[in-house]
Amino acid sequence: MVKGVDDRMDLKAMVSKSANVNAWLSRVGAVALFAMMTLTVVDVAGRYLFNAPLLGAYELTEFLVLILIYAFLGYTQSKKRHVCVEIVMDSAPKRISRIVALVNHLLCLGLFMLMAYMGLKKALDLFQVGEVSPNLVIPNYPFVLFLVLGSLAMCIEYVRDIVGLLSGRKEDPT
Repeated sequence: MVKGVDDRMDLKAMVSKSANVNAWLSRVGAVALFAMMTLTVVDVAGRYLFNAPLLGAYELTEFLVLILIYAFLGYTQSKKRHVCVEIVMDSAPKRISRIVALVNHLLCLGLFMLMAYMGLKKALDLFQVGEVSPNLVIPNYPFVLFLVLGSLAMCIEYVRDIVGLLSGRKEDPT
């Protein structure tokens, strides 16, 4: 086969696998959102109707918020649904816009790689120390590992976007 064709097929396979991971993560995020809503309703009802708030509701909500945010990062980036201000870039020449987008994606890729690395270090430290939540005694490290997973999903999306920008495609390299 021709080298360029193989590269495109590899890129399509990467995009497909990335989409599957992001779809799975978004489902996890949706479950976390539903759990957080249910937990809040039960906690508020228990507090005001029975004068008995749910023990550990605050801790669980903290964990669920982390899952919610990092579960949707890669998916949202793959759909280009993150908030962006385009007032200046819409009036700039396309070449300048592409350069700014490339620099932005490179900086964001570096930031999320750093977050994944530091998150992994933190998760390993928490695992070794055995740190747990105060009331429910839930280990903290799995949730930090979820931060790492969400950051890596975001890194894959930024790599995909950077390849798309460098290859001359607008946003989607498929």
